[in-house]
Amino acid sequence: MRYIICLLLLTNTLFAQNFDTVKIRPQRVTDNIYMLTGSGGNIGLLLGSDGVLMIDDQYAPLSQKISDAIKSLAKNNLRFVVNTHVHGDHSGGNENFKKQGATLVAHEQVRVRMMTEQFNKRFNRTTPPRDKDAWPQITFNTNMNFHVNGEDVDLIHLGKGHTDGDVIVHFKKANVFHAGDAFVRYGYPFIDLSSGGTVNGFIETLDKFLLLLDENSKVIPGHGALATKADVKLLRDQLADIRDQVAAAIKKGTKMEDIAGLGITDKYDEKMGKGFLKGKDFVMMVAESLSAK
Repeated sequence: MRYIICLLLLTNTLFAQNFDTVKIRPQRVTDNIYMLTGSGGNIGLLLGSDGVLMIDDQYAPLSQKISDAIKSLAKNNLRFVVNTHVHGDHSGGNENFKKQGATLVAHEQVRVRMMTEQFNKRFNRTTPPRDKDAWPQITFNTNMNFHVNGEDVDLIHLGKGHTDGDVIVHFKKANVFHAGDAFVRYGYPFIDLSSGGTVNGFIETLDKFLLLLDENSKVIPGHGALATKADVKLLRDQLADIRDQVAAAIKKGTKMEDIAGLGITDKYDEKMGKGFLKGKDFVMMVAESLSAK
């Protein structure tokens, strides 16, 4: 399918990019919470006297630049790294930061997937286990809590969405959230079916996420600019609309290969089609998810 080719091209581009040119840029969210952008997923930082808590760590070649950025903001060492999910653009630096003394934390499915060979039937590609130093040392099933740097931090697994190990991080006192790829702002989101993701789960996760947010909440997305509850609601409604139309087409007996030509995403393509997934590609991904048994 065309979107498979699109994703393969994206993967090849990421591996081929020149990390030497990437700049890690900090954005202040609150007095002691920052978002770092570079290449890969957005990084969250909680600073304070107990040590730095970092959410995600991008690609391994960027670890030194990320460390330098942290040192420019904080007097204390990195203490914890939380992975919001398994993908390498969010967990690629695990080995490097563990060697610096950080403790790696993630949902239990992240550790399972890192420890074992993974087969992606969409790409017909096998990925070997990650190096042992990349494996999370502390895992949990549903929720986990940190009480550091004067902040109460909840790690929340809301179900299978983008993958089966997604975690949303809630800085409770600050009313700030890091959503990982459970919420993104680059366009149509990627649903990793081979890693346990589903379109229904993605939408259900956003529904549960919205219940945690209020009008003053600040949301660090997995990719893209700082967001609000309204941004999360908008994506949820767009995805539900697309999902419902695809489901209706399948129920009518429309052939899978014909669903992409129905124009389901036409009204969204101008804005949401700017990412690596185009509307027709996303529709086929949704159809595959709904048809999976």
